[in-house]
Amino acid sequence: MGRPPLVDREAIIRAALEIGFSRLTMPAVGQRLGISHSTLYRYFRSRDDLAAAAVDQAVNAIEWPEPGDDWRAYLTETAWAHWRLYSAHIGLAREITALRVIGLALVKRDNQTGVHLLEYGFDPADAVLVVDMLAELVTQAFLAAPEQADGADDAVDLLQRRRQELIGPWIDQYDPRLQEVLAGAVSGPTATWFERKLALFLDGAAACRRAAP
Repeated sequence: MGRPPLVDREAIIRAALEIGFSRLTMPAVGQRLGISHSTLYRYFRSRDDLAAAAVDQAVNAIEWPEPGDDWRAYLTETAWAHWRLYSAHIGLAREITALRVIGLALVKRDNQTGVHLLEYGFDPADAVLVVDMLAELVTQAFLAAPEQADGADDAVDLLQRRRQELIGPWIDQYDPRLQEVLAGAVSGPTATWFERKLALFLDGAAACRRAAP
């Protein structure tokens, strides 16, 4: 019969991340590790418990920015760190949006960002709002990423192609003054259009900061 494969908590989390959040099930992890999926319950109470641990590891593996003198630069770098997180783990955006899991590492990260915003002069209510909206802005960009994508770059490419398929046939239904901009938005790099949305969002955040008591 031979010895059963050796597994531990870290090996299980690695297997979960390799499978990806879109396809994550306890049987799938067990099959990948060559063990009965019932063995996994010695380490994790449920599939969502395992997913939360995988989120923690994914978040901790990302290089996050340190605050400097410029709050806008800090938030910009934070947004792109979120972008790297979601592009590295296709399916994570839907996992979080569906409120299936939220890892402690992500909670700590959001809290740290909020505290830095307080130090930059934001009102507490605005700091929480900015942190929440910044995360949603990035999450939204990856919600439709196809599960069959082969890696992060392929997912972004397929996502862009899907937007073109959906909007392209309807371009001529828009006002002529909007058509060129909209065509550029769906045909250009996804990250470029996100960058413009992020700039608009940060302009709003700047107005909140100026209005803070």
